[in-house]
Amino acid sequence: MTGHFLDELLSTFARQGTRQALVYRGRVLTYGELDALTERCAAWLQGLGVEPGDRVALSGADKLTFLVCHLGTLRAGAVSLPLNPRFTRDELRYFLADSGPKVAVMGEGHLPLAEALRPEIPELRAVVPDTAVGQAPEGKPRPVRVAADDPCFLFYSSGTTGWPKGVVHTHANVASALGALRACWRVGADDVVVNVLPLFHVHGLCFGSLLSLLAGACQLIEDSFHPLDTLDVIGRGTVFMAVPTIYYRLLGQPEFRAAARAWKDLRLCTCGSAPIRPDVLPELEGILGRPVINRYGMTEAHVITSLPLDGPWPRGSVGTPLAGIEVRITREDGGLTAPGEVGSVELRGPNLFREYWGRPDATRAAFATGWFETGDLGSRDADGFLTLVGRTNDLIITNGFNVYPQVVERVVNACPGVRESAVLGVHDARRGERVVAVVVRADAALDEGRLRAYWDERLVDYQRPREVVFVDALPRNAMGKVLRRELRDRIATGSA
Repeated sequence: MTGHFLDELLSTFARQGTRQALVYRGRVLTYGELDALTERCAAWLQGLGVEPGDRVALSGADKLTFLVCHLGTLRAGAVSLPLNPRFTRDELRYFLADSGPKVAVMGEGHLPLAEALRPEIPELRAVVPDTAVGQAPEGKPRPVRVAADDPCFLFYSSGTTGWPKGVVHTHANVASALGALRACWRVGADDVVVNVLPLFHVHGLCFGSLLSLLAGACQLIEDSFHPLDTLDVIGRGTVFMAVPTIYYRLLGQPEFRAAARAWKDLRLCTCGSAPIRPDVLPELEGILGRPVINRYGMTEAHVITSLPLDGPWPRGSVGTPLAGIEVRITREDGGLTAPGEVGSVELRGPNLFREYWGRPDATRAAFATGWFETGDLGSRDADGFLTLVGRTNDLIITNGFNVYPQVVERVVNACPGVRESAVLGVHDARRGERVVAVVVRADAALDEGRLRAYWDERLVDYQRPREVVFVDALPRNAMGKVLRRELRDRIATGSA
């Protein structure tokens, strides 16, 4: 290992040349063919004026084109900027103006919007359709020097609490992060990774596609998750990466049980974005015949902790730190918490991002103590296993008591008739905040009285929701995280 992501990737390309790298929409590509496509793309981008350090914005629904252009950008020495193809005009304007890309490679949905925004973004020299990637002429890129500490990705955080910041990752920290994850999950050349996740997000792109490529594995890339079609694809794989909502939807399919019995080669099922609800985990793992490996990650740090493949698997835990990563839990006074005590989750290690793009003050603040403050709340048991209880800014303080949303949600979700819930704090003149439960029913007959009777026996008085709001579905972002700020706004305006 060189500690340089691009060097390690190209080494795998050369070593695995004749082996299958990916399958997408019926097309099979070997590592040698993928190598050639990304090399041509790099030369094409250089022909558009892309120089080392320039940003290249990528947005499109065709995942193979997206991946080839992403890798071609890195081979040109530039910085890849993945964007959600569903962003609105205002969102696209923000990301392009904030990052200042030289070239934008856009799918059909964003092409006219990006063209219209060009006069507002002086750095943006060219807006090209993503179909041009597949039409790039034969050619070799001119050699560029890319250091391990040079940036390679610019991801924007999820933005659930406001306009997101650009997170800059280097070749060195990506190599470290994915190397540690590969070792933890034992991903190798004999694996077949099923990837149904969006590639504009760190989960689908880094943990799914790039981890697979570094390991010399084959990946089955699907445009998106489909409750029935994906069942067949999982059966051809050895590794399946998902988010909780995918597993919940699988549980709702009568065909799931029979399909899972036929998955003879599947050895690893992972879950990210949030832990699987403890109340459904036994049923899910019984059907799969194997544990679901919960893990904890974020845009700034890739995967931080994971349950070990060989156990133990404490219910609700997201595991222990990956190799080279340190995690600590601190109190408000900066002291370390005792086992089981909730505090702020902080970390340090070579997996961490380099900086927030264009925000030196935010970067300095993030690393002021030498540890990165994740904004998450959690506790560790005596064996070092981490359990998350929410975000710092999701903490509810009512009548002077701290209420952790995930603690209350676990009880609400376990109530018969509840499909899922989100618990949040809403301003209250008397209490400071009141606890509100937003509930999606699985049983249409479920009412507030049944809920209160259930949680009154399982929650202390200050944890019990003062208000219940029933909704058809919880608002979520592209990776399935609940948009709590949107829910608060709906409740405040009476539109929930």
